[in-house]
Amino acid sequence: MKSKRHVIVTGGAGFIGSHIASRLLTIGHEVTILDDLSTGRLENLPDGATFIKIDLSQQDAYGKLGELSGDAVFHLAGQSSGEASFYNPWHDFGSHVISTFLLLKWCKRKEIGRLMYASSMSIYGDPVYLPVDEQHPQQPKTFYGAGKIAAEAYIKLYQNLGINTTIFRLFSVYGPGQDLGNKMQGMVSIYLSYMLSGQPVVVKGSKDRYRDFVYVEDVVQAWLSAWDASQSYGKTYNVASGKETTVEHLIEVLKGSVGRQDYPIEYREGTPGDQFGVVGDVSLITRDLNWQPKIDLKTGLNKMVSCEKRRMESGRVP
Repeated sequence: MKSKRHVIVTGGAGFIGSHIASRLLTIGHEVTILDDLSTGRLENLPDGATFIKIDLSQQDAYGKLGELSGDAVFHLAGQSSGEASFYNPWHDFGSHVISTFLLLKWCKRKEIGRLMYASSMSIYGDPVYLPVDEQHPQQPKTFYGAGKIAAEAYIKLYQNLGINTTIFRLFSVYGPGQDLGNKMQGMVSIYLSYMLSGQPVVVKGSKDRYRDFVYVEDVVQAWLSAWDASQSYGKTYNVASGKETTVEHLIEVLKGSVGRQDYPIEYREGTPGDQFGVVGDVSLITRDLNWQPKIDLKTGLNKMVSCEKRRMESGRVP
């Protein structure tokens, strides 16, 4: 890693963005966080970061940034729920497509030569084959997934216009600090929120659905591994565990982490656009960046549950 640099983290008040910003500060870099706080929270902002509240989908908002520039942009801002995208598709479009386009224009004008982007497994839709690699057909089932595809296209365009870009298709990221209050995003955080509040666990859809869960610190390491790696320029990577976990198994492991086996489970109708199951192939990122996930599901859930219990004891309620 080079000497101290300035990184602009969009969405840095959110779950994954705040973890990345915190790690950057820990290893000695300067961080400016851009976030509109529509889903992010002030309490997530790490000490030492500069914060600017801004809606990146509004062209006239960029005047707020003044003389701001940096060595790289880590772009994680955006509405994060496939289900929610059905309730306000226009907001979702602005959150992913317009904001990414305007941000890329701004980076070009400011001569910022490095941008990395948080895309999603949702672009694959229902898999044709498993595990899905980066060449898998893109067949989104949500406005959220379609927005991610469009944002990726603009990022690839700007790769050709002189910005070195890397796209990460994140699978089901979980870990401490995930928003337990958001019942439309994050299978782990949704189920854990019910358990910690003593309510029946509401499962929307079949217990046989499956996901590929990857711990947030492994995700952070993927971003840092790519930052200075020229072989990642212009590339798109899956960031996943490569392992299938059913809803039923996830709930059983969560029960063990929380320390109670008697939680009632209520199965309800599924949500619009929900993928039945997906698992990622990580061979490309392993080959290029020597990255592999290190935290298994049980260890990661234990870490997350311990952290959330401490937060509750200190007065924060999910």
